[in-house]
Amino acid sequence: MATNALPAAAVESGTYYQEEWGVIGRNTLGASTAVLRLGPWGRDPAGNPAATVPPPYGTGSLGIVVSSGDDKIAFGTEEEYAGVPLNSISTLKYWIFEGVDPPLVNAPPSIALEVDPNLDPAINYTSLVYVPSQSVAPSAPPARQANTWQQYDAGAEGGKWYATNGATATATGCTQASPCTFSALKAALPDAVITLSLAISKGRDNPFVGAVDGLQVNNALYDFEPLGVRKFTL
Repeated sequence: MATNALPAAAVESGTYYQEEWGVIGRNTLGASTAVLRLGPWGRDPAGNPAATVPPPYGTGSLGIVVSSGDDKIAFGTEEEYAGVPLNSISTLKYWIFEGVDPPLVNAPPSIALEVDPNLDPAINYTSLVYVPSQSVAPSAPPARQANTWQQYDAGAEGGKWYATNGATATATGCTQASPCTFSALKAALPDAVITLSLAISKGRDNPFVGAVDGLQVNNALYDFEPLGVRKFTL
């Protein structure tokens, strides 16, 4: 359940960071949107007629709408993590709000890292994608719930990741058909470096309406608010 409170030790790093975060056009297709918005407020318990649970931090979030399985959206930074070694990333967490009624059969938004795997000079690009719908505790909540906020820990055991590049997927064993944990992925790619982006991504697989908030990368926490993305150091 979302708490709406930053950790006591959190220190804001500057002001709004909207100039570094936004829709990544080259990774976006079709009828899809990612908009910084107020809310949504969730219900707890699920049958509560009033939505009283606030977003995890502040009053806003990143609203995501993907209309069909042919569409895709990516929202992230193409600057802040460029050149960062993959193995230096120890924590990757975020909150998801699924704005539909059960059964929850569609995949929610992922975390996607564009990297140079550095396995071979001829293989200099792949995306590494976290799959929340296939992940299990402690990476994912014990049960997905609609119309409320739930946190996912993409770096924890039980998390499922795969590489989009076929050669990288084969070399690591982290394929879409047989995804692996983040720790296994990093062990298989000891020299990988983040290159083009770190993003929240959705598609191309199925429709989605919902939101994301509170992305944590190591000790950096990103709070999505209507006027921009606020960065805090934990």
